Amino acid sequence: MIETGILNRSSFTYMVLILVLMILTSCQKPIEVDQIFYHGKIFTARTADEFVEAMAIKGGRIVGVGSSRDVRERYRAPEERQVDLQGRLVLPGFHDAHIHFWGGAKIQRELNLGGLRSLEAVLERVREAVRQARPGEWIIGRGWDHELWPQKRLPNRKMLDAISREHLIYLKRVDGHAAWVNTPVLRVLRYTRHTPDPPGGKIQRDRYGRPTGILFDKAFGLLDRLIPEPTYSEKKALIQQAIQKANRLGITAITDNSPEEIYRIYADLYQSEDLTLRVHFFFYYPASFDTLRRLLETVPPIPEFLTARLIKLFADGSLGSRSAYLLQPYQDDPGNTGLPRHPFGELLKRVRAADAAGFQVGVHAIGDAAVREVLDVFAALAEERPDRGRRWRIEHSQVVDSADFARYRQLGAIASMQPSHCITDLHWAEERLGARARFAYAWRTFLDRRVVLAFGTDWPVEPLNPMIGLYAGVTRRDTLGFPEGGWYPQERIRLGEAVRAYTYGSAYAAGAEGWSGTLQPGRVADFIVLDRDIFALPPDDILKARVQETYLGGKQVFPQK
Repeated sequence: MIETGILNRSSFTYMVLILVLMILTSCQKPIEVDQIFYHGKIFTARTADEFVEAMAIKGGRIVGVGSSRDVRERYRAPEERQVDLQGRLVLPGFHDAHIHFWGGAKIQRELNLGGLRSLEAVLERVREAVRQARPGEWIIGRGWDHELWPQKRLPNRKMLDAISREHLIYLKRVDGHAAWVNTPVLRVLRYTRHTPDPPGGKIQRDRYGRPTGILFDKAFGLLDRLIPEPTYSEKKALIQQAIQKANRLGITAITDNSPEEIYRIYADLYQSEDLTLRVHFFFYYPASFDTLRRLLETVPPIPEFLTARLIKLFADGSLGSRSAYLLQPYQDDPGNTGLPRHPFGELLKRVRAADAAGFQVGVHAIGDAAVREVLDVFAALAEERPDRGRRWRIEHSQVVDSADFARYRQLGAIASMQPSHCITDLHWAEERLGARARFAYAWRTFLDRRVVLAFGTDWPVEPLNPMIGLYAGVTRRDTLGFPEGGWYPQERIRLGEAVRAYTYGSAYAAGAEGWSGTLQPGRVADFIVLDRDIFALPPDDILKARVQETYLGGKQVFPQK
């Protein structure tokens, strides 16, 4: 009886406390906020499967999420700033983790050869450009891909010479790691049968040792410095147009590999309130870190809009041009293991210098030998100067030896990958790699090893639309549905994981996950509204999805009001 009485008194006390809390809660005034979005299906990206119905925004940041009822009871906004989403899907704004934004922007001024499925189609487009140009002018283009052509053979200078020897014709391959030029350009470069391959580059030659007109990597680097540049104002206008395109596609942040001058343009656009994109600038390895520091002192980073903490290096070339560095020779090119850009010692020296200067390092590595070399460099530096705060990045990480996946996790290395590369390359990658293709574009393996994935596009190498990357991640099929069931389907990932790689993962890779990349309290209100629920539809519908609205810090940037 005594015990029962004690329990009864305890229960009564508990009930009284609950009633008091309910009364106090009901007496609390709702918190004033700027905006409330409710009755939606909001994917937070905090995990791969968390959804809420509503969110409240104040000062450009999310202050509360939850059910529509709870959020509307706890927060209050002016009636005109309460948005009924009517069940539509909301995602965090996409963060493209690896992009060449200036390269994509300036394509508007160049010959676009992307997607052309025959050599003759490419040559005809060059002929049209020559007809409209004066003798002596440059014909500059990008996007050709011999793997799309029936013959699948690299072209040569004679094909361009037949169109014109009075123009300077310079055409980059889709991946940017090979160029096709005519004889006048070879003369400008002074390349003959006696010219040695430049460090980090290769001149393709015929059986007599003469240049064929195909140049790899550093072998055509000089040309970009010889071509007349657009003016600063022209570049600014092109970047602004590209930003608007990105916003239309739901992109609210980028990690950009562009020339240093573009960094200044972003700062100018911010001052004129035209920077509707958060930019994490990825500087190429500089000739001098002192010069880079002076630039950042003159044009300082802008918190949450323009960061400048990343340095980019290269370990190899590309798979498409057979310049990716492999542990064993290419299956379709015996004797060729690709093109390492630096000896191990030189790469170690450069990564050490960037790390000592206080920058985060990302290294382009596509082949399994390049990936291993980069991991070895990271391991050497971790032993020299232990620092658990480092976030090494390996850009592309396309072909990885099965023994090396665990090392990413051990070293804290991030796999910065572009899923659309998989569905472009799957038609020929196995011819290049043989059995090694099993661990190419291995997203599932990375996630199972608890390695952070950061997704991007590599635009203009691949289309800017993130929906193509999401589709590639969950299907591993090309946009026509080939192959049925997916290419090495065991490496597919779930849609929530793919979106998270394109939002949280990319923010983490830029050191920004504390304030961006997810839709949860404390994060910036960067989000998009889609025209369909891609989580509830077959994967093919991902390609049909369109962005209806894009918000940056709670402000609608597409469509512009």
